[in-house]
Amino acid sequence: MKRFDANSYLYITKAMDNFDAGEGGSLHELLRGTDAKVLVIAFKSDWLYPAYQTKEIVRACKLAGLEASYCEIDSTYGHDAFLLEIEEETHLITHFLKKVYNGYEVMSEYAV
Repeated sequence: MKRFDANSYLYITKAMDNFDAGEGGSLHELLRGTDAKVLVIAFKSDWLYPAYQTKEIVRACKLAGLEASYCEIDSTYGHDAFLLEIEEETHLITHFLKKVYNGYEVMSEYAV
């Protein structure tokens, strides 16, 4: 039974390359008016979503008036780091959610 068409990677890659949430305007204008606290996690070795792009998301959030936290994890796993650095991600997300829902101020060794 054929379960997966390898060509689907071509479509997924093309969709990712062409997607621009701020197309026709700016990302911070798109985010303006939302009420969210945002945690952005980057991995230093991720070439698919490099840290400079995730920092742009944080800047856009702050320009839109959103509370945004940025953490960068040093990993050698590239884009797959989000699948493998579970302990670090769990730590960051747990503390972020505690801060959001309980008002805790949490300092993290991963915060930049």
